[in-house]
Amino acid sequence: MATNPFRQLDVIRNVSLHGRKVTDCYRLMYNKELWIKAYAKLYPNAGNLTKGTTEETIDGFSLQKIDEIIEQLKAGTFRFSPVRRVYIPKSNGKKRPLGVPNFKDKLIQEVMRMIVDNIYEPVFSSNSHGFRGGRSCHTALSQIKNTWKGLTWCIEGDIKGFFDNINHQILIKLISKKIEDKRFLLLIHNALTCGVMEDWQYNKTYSGTPQGGIISPILANIYLHEFDLFMEEQMKKFDSGKLRERSNESKDLKSSIYTIRKKIQRVDDKFGHRLWEGRSMLVEQIRNLKRKSLTVPSVDPMDGNYRRMKYVRYADDFVIGIAGNKEHAMKIKEIAGRFLEEELALELSEEKTLVTHLENPVPFLGYEFRTWQEVKIKRVKYKNHGQPIKKRTLSGAIKLEIPSKKIKDFALKYNYGNLDDFKITHRTRLINNSELEIVMTYNAELRGIANYYKLANNYHHLDRLFYLAESSFIKTMANKRRSTSAKVANSMRKHKQGVLCLVRYDKKGNEILHQFVRLKDMPKAKGAIKADSTQSDIISNVYKYSGRTEFEKRLLANQCEACGTTEGQMEVHHIRKLKDLKKKKNLKYLERIMIERNRKTLVLCYDCHHKHHEKQIPINQLESRIR
Repeated sequence: MATNPFRQLDVIRNVSLHGRKVTDCYRLMYNKELWIKAYAKLYPNAGNLTKGTTEETIDGFSLQKIDEIIEQLKAGTFRFSPVRRVYIPKSNGKKRPLGVPNFKDKLIQEVMRMIVDNIYEPVFSSNSHGFRGGRSCHTALSQIKNTWKGLTWCIEGDIKGFFDNINHQILIKLISKKIEDKRFLLLIHNALTCGVMEDWQYNKTYSGTPQGGIISPILANIYLHEFDLFMEEQMKKFDSGKLRERSNESKDLKSSIYTIRKKIQRVDDKFGHRLWEGRSMLVEQIRNLKRKSLTVPSVDPMDGNYRRMKYVRYADDFVIGIAGNKEHAMKIKEIAGRFLEEELALELSEEKTLVTHLENPVPFLGYEFRTWQEVKIKRVKYKNHGQPIKKRTLSGAIKLEIPSKKIKDFALKYNYGNLDDFKITHRTRLINNSELEIVMTYNAELRGIANYYKLANNYHHLDRLFYLAESSFIKTMANKRRSTSAKVANSMRKHKQGVLCLVRYDKKGNEILHQFVRLKDMPKAKGAIKADSTQSDIISNVYKYSGRTEFEKRLLANQCEACGTTEGQMEVHHIRKLKDLKKKKNLKYLERIMIERNRKTLVLCYDCHHKHHEKQIPINQLESRIR
């Protein structure tokens, strides 16, 4: 085994890519470098200060605790603690279970995830987009938009309670196809079966992966990777024919154009290419026939010799596109459901798994997609043609749209008002915030929805939402200033033509304009958003070349950032947000240091850290100890 663990991850990646089994995963976890990298990745997340089933959080973590975990792994005595289960609201009003592991378990799962990710990422399907680096909802939607041309039917896949129904035995069996390391497989099994604590009552876990666990997303992808491979096989079997057959009407029009052209050419040769009577009438006939050919289907959409199938998956949501008839789509739905039931012990929801014609909108990842109903004719230049050719560019293409309900719900959720009757409301919850915080809140919300829907062809439909939000902002500011909306709007627009601006000044007295975001100022996606290639020799191992981060250097320096001592055990003090400290009136000495250095963490010696939490450290004594 290579001494550098990140080089070993490269070796693992190449071994997996070439179809061989990977060994020595468990021994790789003995290397401290992996744990430091995992810790550096997890520490910015404020959720690590949330308690699991014990009092332990990320606050107070140290290199010594990493050594203790490694020793437990070597001795085979490490056990995952039960996960604390909480419920978070869903958009439909129901609640989703969420697991909150202890931080130590999160750290171990992150190290495991780093290893498993290097094994599976090179072999995952290009049709899978969920929980993967370089892929997102946008890459899944872009794949549909760019490759689903000419399809007629769509199957919307919905798996009943996927995350709760993952079979542990089947999952371990699937992982053992790529990993030949019994101790590592046992560690994964222990993570799955550690149980949950709900209302301080322990419950065993017989199936499913805890939603909230670090390693759960990649385990879910491994489980459905078999379905991805199965669907790719079905696509190869289903596809037939190179091109659709030309429609009879298109053939007749093309034949008529050819006949008239030949007649014109024959008479031109007879008269020595001089103008003759009736020539202009025949040329006009050709123009009319060409015009008509652009209004009729050029190919037979029901050609039985031409079939195509496409498949895209994001986590447990998948869609299957079919170029064929409805019977083909129903058969594929039945085949997919049977495979999930027999091979993966999963069940498709009959109520939610629908077969829809692509003339109708299909919901997927917050968007709706369907084939273009409009006709758009433009001149397209090809390499083998001298002159541009008129072509219907939208024929059979996919159109991505923002559902109008999503925009209306967004406006109601953030209390902008009602888009149906355009009734504007002010936000009472923001009135006690500073004016700058109010601007930033509105801007962050509007940027979020605009960035997510930047692929939509009806992107301009967000204009009404932005106008409603701007009116709500003016009304909120008027309530805060105890003024009128007209006066607020006039005072904020005088600094820049037509733009709402809040003016602040820097230390030198220079004006700083904080603008209210506008839709036309938002960057819109141009062209396709492509997923990164999954080839191992193209994607380099970022861990190997990234070097140490500032946080890792501070951690390994083994020096207290309060008193300067280098002796004894060092612990890391964490807080959730710096802005929480800035609101406090009476700051402690360590809190002042964090604000000055703009850091959420401080590496402290045992005494400084525990005295800070016990509130027993006098500021004058601590200041005198600083070097």
